[in-house]
Amino acid sequence: MANKFDLVIFDCDGVLVDSEPVTLRVLCDYLNELGANLSVEQTTAIYLGKSVKEDLALSERVLGRVPPEGFYDGFQARRDVALRSTVEAIPYVREAILALTVPYCVASGADLGKMQITLGRTGLLPLFEGRMFSLSHVKRSKPAPDVYLLAAQTMGVAPERCAVIEDSPAGISAGLAAGMTVFAYGALQSPQMLLDAGAVAVFSDMRKLHHLVP
Repeated sequence: MANKFDLVIFDCDGVLVDSEPVTLRVLCDYLNELGANLSVEQTTAIYLGKSVKEDLALSERVLGRVPPEGFYDGFQARRDVALRSTVEAIPYVREAILALTVPYCVASGADLGKMQITLGRTGLLPLFEGRMFSLSHVKRSKPAPDVYLLAAQTMGVAPERCAVIEDSPAGISAGLAAGMTVFAYGALQSPQMLLDAGAVAVFSDMRKLHHLVP
């Protein structure tokens, strides 16, 4: 697989930073305060890889009514407080990034503010300065391919020469729709679910990344 890829594009949440459990726990508590009756596991199954801001219709179905005014702002404020105090980097991800011999960047379905909080707290932000793409830069979030296509275009690499590192079915769909090869980090998810979504391989230890994208 040597020289197959000219760019590695990382998803952020669940791939670079272990933010998903923090965010989904906050969301679960918030939804339940508004009348839902969800466990964290149910919330994860519903929302993993999706944008709470973009998919308000999903929250409407969960709540059984239109979310109240300020719903997303309220969630975002709670989320950011929790992330600033608790989020950690995915184990060995810094070493995996520094071992790459091709350019890399990050393309997230989250807003830029969230990325700055999580990458900043974990010390990864300097590695991605000038190479951060997010929902704040595109019209559609994942599973639409917009953020991945923007990353490839900006970095000057054809989509078919890009390797995407994802952790959710929605993110995998986005990478595939962009015409890229998708590998899945599956330490926190079902490997079979990620393979069924279209990932070409699943790995659970970031130290193995260089075997996939040498």
